[in-house]
Amino acid sequence: MLEKIVATIFVFGLLVFVHELGHFITAKLTGMRVDEFAIGFGPRLVRFRYGETVYSIRIIPLGGFNDIAGMTPDQNEAGERGYCRKPILSRMIVILAGSAMNFILPVLLFFGIFFFAGVQTPNSAPVIGTVLSDNPAAEAGLKAQDRVLSIDGKTVETWQEMVDAIRTNHGTVPMTMQVERNEQELTVSVTPHYDASQQRGYIGIVNAYTSTYPGLFQSISM
Repeated sequence: MLEKIVATIFVFGLLVFVHELGHFITAKLTGMRVDEFAIGFGPRLVRFRYGETVYSIRIIPLGGFNDIAGMTPDQNEAGERGYCRKPILSRMIVILAGSAMNFILPVLLFFGIFFFAGVQTPNSAPVIGTVLSDNPAAEAGLKAQDRVLSIDGKTVETWQEMVDAIRTNHGTVPMTMQVERNEQELTVSVTPHYDASQQRGYIGIVNAYTSTYPGLFQSISM
C-alpha cells in the first residue's frame, strides 16, 4: 500500500514538474519575467535564487506553479516583460506549453524504454524461458534455457508444437522429453497436471523471449 502511495506521488509530481517546466521555459523564451518556479505547495523545503528567479520545492509534492510577473495589468511591475504586455501569440504559447509537455512526456518515456530496455518478443523455438516452481516441470528437473528436442519420440521444432503435445496429455501418462542442456542431451520424464476447466495438460513452463534494441529512428517510428 505504501509503495502505491509513493509511486502515485512520484508520477503525479513528475507530471506537475513537466507541466510547469513547459510554462517556465516558454515564459523565459518569450522574454517574460519569472519570479518563482515551485514544485509542490505549502511551506518551502528548499529555496535558492538563480538570476532573477527563485527556485523552490514545497513540503506537499502535489502541485506546483510559476510566478510569472504581470499576469494582469493592475499587478504588472515588470513593465514590458510582464505577461500582460506580451503579444497574444506569446501568451498563448506559454499557456499551452504545459499541456503540450504532458503529451511529449509519454512519447519520450516510450522512446527511452524501446531504445534502452529493448523490445521483447516471444521466441518461437522450443526453448524454456522460465520454470514455474511447484509444477511438474520443476519437479522433473527441467531448467531455464533447456531446449526440448522431442516428446515421446516425436521431434519438436517449435514452441507451439511442444505446447500442443503437452495439452493433449490428460495427466495420466508420463511424457518422455529429450532435452538439450549445455550441449548435452538428457532424457526427462514429466507427468503433466490436467486443468479440467480448460481441458488441457500443463507442466509449468514459459517460453523464452528475444530482446531487440531498435535504433533511434526505429524507436521513434514505434
